[in-house]
Amino acid sequence: MNKKKSSILIYILLFIFFLLSAFKIYFCPLKYIFGLSCPTCGLTRAIISAFQFDFSKAFFYHMFWPVVIVGFIIYVLYDFKILNISKKNILLTLYTITFFNIIYYFYRLFNNSSVVNFDFHKSLLYKIISIFR
Repeated sequence: MNKKKSSILIYILLFIFFLLSAFKIYFCPLKYIFGLSCPTCGLTRAIISAFQFDFSKAFFYHMFWPVVIVGFIIYVLYDFKILNISKKNILLTLYTITFFNIIYYFYRLFNNSSVVNFDFHKSLLYKIISIFR
């Protein structure tokens, strides 16, 4: 698959994901299977809240929502050759954002966040294990 086709596919998948999330049809597979919120938990709700101009709720759900929006805009500009950035700088930025997101994730996980949590008893895996006990 060439780069143009893969970019179009990414845009379509992101649109579908966002649409499903906006109508509360999508669910997190990690949380469903293992009962554990993922590091990006709350990000979609944060972006939807930001689009509704409820910025306090957006920051409540996930602190990095502005980074994702700006990053997506930069990616689109880079992808359409409007913005010229070296791959090295893009990777360095992605690694830095990922590092801080993981720190933020563990902070929320171990400080009783109402957004990020771990409840194994509600997971599919627990239900399957319970059948065999």
